[in-house]
Amino acid sequence: MPKFLTYHSEPDRRWSDLEVKYRVLARETTAVWVRTYMEGDCTRRVCEWDAPSPESLHSLFARVGIECRHIVEVTEIHPRRWR
Repeated sequence: MPKFLTYHSEPDRRWSDLEVKYRVLARETTAVWVRTYMEGDCTRRVCEWDAPSPESLHSLFARVGIECRHIVEVTEIHPRRWR
C-alpha cells in the first residue's frame, strides 16, 4: 500500500477534541495510521499513513472532521542501506 505524509495545522483545536478523533482514526480499516509527529503545542502535526490514495485520506479526514492542509506520497529510505 502506498505511504503518505499528511500535514495538519489547527491552532484552535483542543487536545481533548483531537483525542476523540484519534480514537476513530486508530480503528480505521480503509487506511492505516502509522504515527504522528507534533510540535510542542500540538497545533501543527505531520502524520504517516498507509492508504490506497490521497483521495481516500481526504475522505477519511472529512468524515472524522480533521482539517488536512497537504498530502504527499513518499518512499521510505533507511541509512542502513549505505552502511
